[in-house]
Amino acid sequence: MNAAKACWGIYRELTHSPGRVDDDGAILKSVGDALADRGFSVELVSADTADAAFETPHANIFAMCERGLVLDRLKAAEKAGSIVVNSADAIRNTYRHRMVELFARHNVSAPLSHIVATDASKLRPAAGVWVKRYDFHATQPDDVIYTASEDGWHEALRRFARRGIPFVIGQEHVAGDLVKFYGVRNGARPMDENWFEWFYHRDKGMMGHSFQAGRLRQASFHAAAALGLEIFGGDAIIRPDGEPIIIDLNAWPSYAKYRDRAAEAIADCLIERFRRRPRVVSQM
Repeated sequence: MNAAKACWGIYRELTHSPGRVDDDGAILKSVGDALADRGFSVELVSADTADAAFETPHANIFAMCERGLVLDRLKAAEKAGSIVVNSADAIRNTYRHRMVELFARHNVSAPLSHIVATDASKLRPAAGVWVKRYDFHATQPDDVIYTASEDGWHEALRRFARRGIPFVIGQEHVAGDLVKFYGVRNGARPMDENWFEWFYHRDKGMMGHSFQAGRLRQASFHAAAALGLEIFGGDAIIRPDGEPIIIDLNAWPSYAKYRDRAAEAIADCLIERFRRRPRVVSQM
């Protein structure tokens, strides 16, 4: 098999897929199947068994992993000429403290958020606050805590401190309808032709605020571009005035509700990225 037609997919770490292990595995397999249908040789591996992917020069890699040490290896592979989607930097940019900074820098429509030390005595920043660990997305239920009182705010800080988590993000609550969205940012296509879907969360009360789906698409792709993500998903609040507010963004979600269609769009994106690799110039 031509090396240009060989690729590796790396699963997300089990601890980073709370309640989503099967769905996360299924989307990676579906993408692998879609690539195989297009003539690629595909190997799916865990982050702990991905040495061949990390060490093969100019490899084609698509990755769901999130741990810092694994991202370091992906970054080294990129520097050695491999194509990695999402890139190691983009995945690391989804760590919440980086996301807060990048959203502010790129004027992403997002809630006001504060980075707070868990040993601080600072007053809560708003009447309603979502307290979230500062790095990864939720790996267990206590990684996201809502509080609407001063006592609750300080108890949330103490709970994170007891777990050895030094900082949290205090994200101000935004009232409105909660929606989830999925996207694939394929650089070969105009933004409005890229694959995108949204839906209301199950079991979440909603008022049905009127809004323009195109505005949600625009805000979502703008947020993804701010982090450098190509394969992404997240959550938004639709305010009563119809304005979408991005409250969370992550690299490579499960796409469970639209798995088959998403897999085809992701495979198209990956093939375009693998073919767009810089030309290697031999040294004489």
